[in-house]
Amino acid sequence: MATESQIIDANTMIGLHPTHKLDMSIERLVAEMDKHGIAAGLILSTIGLYHSWAEGNAAGLEAAKTNKRLVPVGTVNPLKYFGSAGDLQAIRAAGFRIFKFCPADQGWEVGSAAFRAVLRDLASLKVPVMLDTPQPGEPSKASQAAADYPAPVVLCSISLDTLAEALELMVDLPQLMIETHELHVPGALKLIADRVGADRIVFGSGAPRRSIASSLHYVLNSELSEEDKQKVLGGNIRRILEAVQVA
Repeated sequence: MATESQIIDANTMIGLHPTHKLDMSIERLVAEMDKHGIAAGLILSTIGLYHSWAEGNAAGLEAAKTNKRLVPVGTVNPLKYFGSAGDLQAIRAAGFRIFKFCPADQGWEVGSAAFRAVLRDLASLKVPVMLDTPQPGEPSKASQAAADYPAPVVLCSISLDTLAEALELMVDLPQLMIETHELHVPGALKLIADRVGADRIVFGSGAPRRSIASSLHYVLNSELSEEDKQKVLGGNIRRILEAVQVA
């Protein structure tokens, strides 16, 4: 894992994408990380997102074994989850310290009973989760589902359309955090930091589908103090991952 002052990208993806004909190979991702000084990246496999989470999780673990700078992100599809906390414990024990969920990509609702069941079973593991909530109303549904969740819940794809909603929720729920790749509005990071603290912002780029450069420059050119920039660019996600007990 990167040191406190090194940059960690909390939102990257590897594998074939069903609609984007892009090179999303491990090699390209690592090359982009090298180009922009990214010390480590959290990776989600497209296989796990669009096909089989067992195969996708295995692909993420294998990629992390090949390159120690890559941190595997686990996932399951709530639409096909008929398991138990024991099944999720097995995934966790394989080496995953964080899980991610992408409702729009898989066709389920943030507030669905199926997702609540997954969160219920994950709660016993106290493992942090990341959740895509790009549409107005989705952060609120996420906060309802995760109101009693005992670990950080990182809201991804927050933009100008959902920032006010997310901020209001974060005031009441200290486990909620925000990931940055869809934030492009001048002053937004300073607003979040002033309202709930810079320790609740996590840097992510969406690479290689999205540009690391633009997401990185957004943080570097923000009005945050240098200390807060270091928190956002790596310190916060590092703290979250290191807080997870070794399986």
